[in-house]
Order: sequence, then structure tokens, then C-alpha cells
Amino acid sequence: MNNAKVWTVVAPSTGVPLVLGAVAVTALIVHGGLLATTDWFGAYWNGQPMTAPTVVVAAPAQ
Repeated sequence: MNNAKVWTVVAPSTGVPLVLGAVAVTALIVHGGLLATTDWFGAYWNGQPMTAPTVVVAAPAQ
């Protein structure tokens, strides 16, 4: 562990829950942002199948 000396400043009983809490809050913010800005993510979580995007390609002129 390259940052082992941090535990001389912050007690592990304080630092570990603080780090894990920060990770949990960050994950909730990211998932909330995905749910708020996309239309497919909520449907995916509700069990609806993903549909492949349709791409229209023009035929080359000959």
C-alpha cells in the first residue's frame, strides 16, 4: 500500500467508512444521472429488452 501513512493521520475506524460512504454516494449519483438523462436505462432496469439501433445506409450511386 503506497499510502499507508494516511492511517497515522486518520484512524481506520473513521477513514474506512468515510471512503466506502463516498464510493456509495458517487455510485448513487452516477446511476441517478443515467436514469435522469437517458430513456433506455430505466427500461433496461425494468426488464425490457434492449433493441438494436436502426441504421439507414444509402446505396452507393453507380
